[in-house]
Amino acid sequence: MVLLDIPFGAPILPHPLPRRRMPLRPPKFVVPDLGALYSQPYDQRMRDWRELSSRYKANHIAEICKSNESQIVSVLEVGSGTGDVLRELARHWTTPQFTGIEIGTERSVERETVDGRVRLSGYDGVTIPFDDEEFDLVYATHVLEHVTHERPFLSELRRVSKKLVYVEVPCELHLRTSTSALQTSLDIGHINSYTPHSFVLTLETSGLAVDQFRVYDQAYAVHRFQSPALVALFKFAVRRSLFSLSQSLATRIFTYDVGALCTKSDTLNI
Repeated sequence: MVLLDIPFGAPILPHPLPRRRMPLRPPKFVVPDLGALYSQPYDQRMRDWRELSSRYKANHIAEICKSNESQIVSVLEVGSGTGDVLRELARHWTTPQFTGIEIGTERSVERETVDGRVRLSGYDGVTIPFDDEEFDLVYATHVLEHVTHERPFLSELRRVSKKLVYVEVPCELHLRTSTSALQTSLDIGHINSYTPHSFVLTLETSGLAVDQFRVYDQAYAVHRFQSPALVALFKFAVRRSLFSLSQSLATRIFTYDVGALCTKSDTLNI
């Protein structure tokens, strides 16, 4: 007989059965035809959205470049669409010459110039059709999340810039990010998603050194464009309150736009 060393009066519990571990299953995404998505012309609502958002994007660029403004004479926007951001920048800066390029020509030829200082054209989406170090400032705002090959794209921005490169993206990865949210972003061509830290890592591993960094909250007008008045006001109030309390915490809960002004770096010898 085998005697078990169990204290008198202790309950005898059945041996627990081994737990079955549920495997992590990859989500199913429906990838759109990006070529067709990017070649279709903008409808009126999209035009209105681009005109609205361009004001804030231009303000971000003008503010973060303020200390370098006197050195900026030539500006290139990569992924300019119909040039709304360039035109807004032309209202901030009276001296520079502005150039914008967009994949194909269907969108870029729709509105070509403002007082002779804004020039738009198409390109192949891979090689920027300008010489090395041709522009004082090169920027891409809300473009990187659409780009199939991020680092070659950033390398091209770096190549044609004399010194300054500005990049802005929405940081859509946070605690509330779901598969359906990623699919919604994918439906409008967002094939890359970032946190603020992963965004900086992408820049720093692409031959760029982040000199200035900003997190931007969305204005009430942006929420109002997308939602009824009361819903827009509620979203704006909650997000702005959290943003004022802690930008670090806010970006872990909601999507915010993040911009970085970079200089050229030789860290990776690229």
